[in-house]
Amino acid sequence: MPSVQQNESSMQRAIFLLTAVLCLISVFPDNVFAVNFYDGSRAKEGFYFLTYTYACYAGETTDKSGKVTDKDFGLFSAQEILRLCYYSPDFVATVVLPFGYTKISSLDQDSFGLGDLSIGAGYFLPVKQVDILPMLFVKFPTGEYDAAKTANIGSNQFDISPMIFLYKTMGNFSIDTAVKYYFRLKNNDTGVSPGDELRLEGCIGYHITEKFKAGPSVNWMKSRDKKLNGTRVSGSAREKLSPGADFYYRFSWLSVTLTYLYDAYAENTPRGHFVQLKTVYRF
Repeated sequence: MPSVQQNESSMQRAIFLLTAVLCLISVFPDNVFAVNFYDGSRAKEGFYFLTYTYACYAGETTDKSGKVTDKDFGLFSAQEILRLCYYSPDFVATVVLPFGYTKISSLDQDSFGLGDLSIGAGYFLPVKQVDILPMLFVKFPTGEYDAAKTANIGSNQFDISPMIFLYKTMGNFSIDTAVKYYFRLKNNDTGVSPGDELRLEGCIGYHITEKFKAGPSVNWMKSRDKKLNGTRVSGSAREKLSPGADFYYRFSWLSVTLTYLYDAYAENTPRGHFVQLKTVYRF
């Protein structure tokens, strides 16, 4: 018969593997990103092509108290995300398709391929003093996924995400904010339902020149507890606070935004650094 120590060791390993899976699910829950300059502003009618080139490295994982539990987690993810948008005077529609590479050094696992497709639509409210854009996104489980692995590009579950974007200028200053809620549905292969998430995001910009602006940004995320086969996993709720900065430059034929964020505080999730280069082309 197995000893008490063996049973405890098996239980600890099971808990570790479950925690690793749940942590990774929380890293990139969607293909809609931290709010950037002009995300909620009205644009001239037409089609726009956007690219997002980003890299994220998380060397640590944390527990429900924010204490580091693993200093050698070694999560690295790099993705190229393609996005097509259409703007009418009031209506917005968009399609997002990512592909990239994810690796977890501590588990000796990686994944490469297409990610989860997202579609979204929204309509500007008839307000003149400020641009307000409610949108609804749906993420589909189209990405590369292997239930036997923790490192996956795809999530194998749907997200339904209502959001509200706000944009306002005040002389040389501007403010962009977003409130986002993610209904995260069940992964039928693992039985895991990632906890729904609330995200508050914002950045303040200042026009240093006519074409160049920069300013601080901050993102905050809070989730509900996850569920495993319908049973709530107590103490699995996640929280993350990530300050940083955005830098924007407008050329004659495209605009470029560089974003950097650092996870200053995290609970039950990997903690690290995020860098993104966003480009916008108008047809």
